[in-house]
Amino acid sequence: MTFYSALLPPAGRPDARAWPVMVACRMSWLVLLCGWGGLLLRGCFISGLLAGGVSILLAQFMPLAFALPVLGGLHLLLALNTPEIRQWELQLRGYAPVPGVYAPDRSAAVLRWLEHNRPVPSPSPVS
Repeated sequence: MTFYSALLPPAGRPDARAWPVMVACRMSWLVLLCGWGGLLLRGCFISGLLAGGVSILLAQFMPLAFALPVLGGLHLLLALNTPEIRQWELQLRGYAPVPGVYAPDRSAAVLRWLEHNRPVPSPSPVS
């Protein structure tokens, strides 16, 4: 089971759907392997470009023997914090955080979130 944080899109957008964006709170293997490129592929453009700039500066100004372990540590740090980075970037775009749910996958998380946050009307009494 994985915890999924839910973020609702801004209400003022005309194409705003009622479906939340579900962010899985786990390490990102894509970011671990690709680093800042993985952040860009995940849609975290601000953080990805900042991390890319830091990576390029480290590679330029540090000797290779010191730069490789530092870049590996940067990849690990970014991979472990990808859910928080993604939530931060979504909040910058106007998404509102709402309570999350535990679920085995993303589609089950959306269904569980809908069950908890969209009350089912009670049946009418039969006379």
